[in-house]
Amino acid sequence: MYTIFIRLGVTIGCLMLILFATIKYAPASSLDPLSTAMKATGAKMEESSINAWVKLPERHYSDEQLQALVGQVMEQLEIHAPNYEIVHQQRNNHRVIKAEYSKPDNHVVVMAQVVPNQANGSKTEAYLVINFESLTSENAAIIPLQEKISKIVKKNGDSPQISTCLIGWLDGKLMDGESQTMLKSAFTAIDGIIVDKLVQDHYVSAIGFSSAIADCLQVNGKRINLNIAIRYSQYENRTYVIIGSPIITREY
Repeated sequence: MYTIFIRLGVTIGCLMLILFATIKYAPASSLDPLSTAMKATGAKMEESSINAWVKLPERHYSDEQLQALVGQVMEQLEIHAPNYEIVHQQRNNHRVIKAEYSKPDNHVVVMAQVVPNQANGSKTEAYLVINFESLTSENAAIIPLQEKISKIVKKNGDSPQISTCLIGWLDGKLMDGESQTMLKSAFTAIDGIIVDKLVQDHYVSAIGFSSAIADCLQVNGKRINLNIAIRYSQYENRTYVIIGSPIITREY
């Protein structure tokens, strides 16, 4: 289960492909349960993160075709050249074309990548990955973006996978045991149950299931659609609350 808790950065795509290859997935539903869980912790939502990926139709893709796809997606996200940077990366059978846009209020990464087929390493398969992080405190700003990203990935392949995260924080450090109490309150607020939990110094994380969220993953026969992490940053003297569905797909 520790795979669920792994820290994910901009190159989330490859790790997510490995994770979701072994589980049954349905896209996350509305943001309302996540907001309710956030409020139950006492934290205020300050940021959001939407991660989506889809397997592209099976055929050979040249670097030019991958770059054209990445550029097209950036345009659909209303991010226009030359406001983003294009990077090409290649190692053996792994090729990545990445477009990155970074401003104080938004950080967007779109990747088209070719990776070895897990069943047959001599073959490859291609994926489109979108990661959109933004500073926002309102659901109203997230829902249209979530819908737009969903349409983009659906247009480019079958069975797209989408994960949404909300990020909030509280000033200062929590008292001993308070983070676990907050975690329990968040799950309870949306009729959730904790399936597995990880507790470390300055950090606690749990995965579970909430009946308030319609869709879920199936992991080892258990339903999963909620992932909550609480961690203290000594540098910022701030306690972060990260709530994701079906799992957290951003670095924390």
